[in-house]
Amino acid sequence: MSALPDPNVIAGAFETLCDQSQRIANVPAVQNQHDVLAAIQDLGQRINGLQQQMDQRFDQVNHRLDQINNRFGTLQNRQHNLEIAAVNARLFMANTAAVLQDPVDIRNGGNIPNFPQTQPQLYAIDDVTADAILPALGIHLAPNTPLAIKRESIARKWILK
Repeated sequence: MSALPDPNVIAGAFETLCDQSQRIANVPAVQNQHDVLAAIQDLGQRINGLQQQMDQRFDQVNHRLDQINNRFGTLQNRQHNLEIAAVNARLFMANTAAVLQDPVDIRNGGNIPNFPQTQPQLYAIDDVTADAILPALGIHLAPNTPLAIKRESIARKWILK
């Protein structure tokens, strides 16, 4: 048979526990609980600061990736327009009044409003229309460039000559 618990030993253990519990107040961390709390708060502020720095860095990286994606899109649109110009050159050689394929706006890949369908239409556009088409094709001319030069610049981008 197993030994029975000794009440005197149990009572002594409780007295020891009580005595030792009262001494917890002497532990430096408990005595300096305000210092410990301040250190924890400081650590929390440092972590928050690091988190903000990381958020800023991630925002910068995301911004840079957006710029790279935009640049890549512009390059794809330029490549598309080169392919269109090559096709248009073949069409134009066969028939100077042929309806030619439209290039895309290199900035966003969309259609270019009021873009002429034929070479004769191109040489009939006005200054305002030419000024709207030029940047969409990535052409940058001086502000007072004559209309004939604007038209010819558009033709060179639209029909490989």
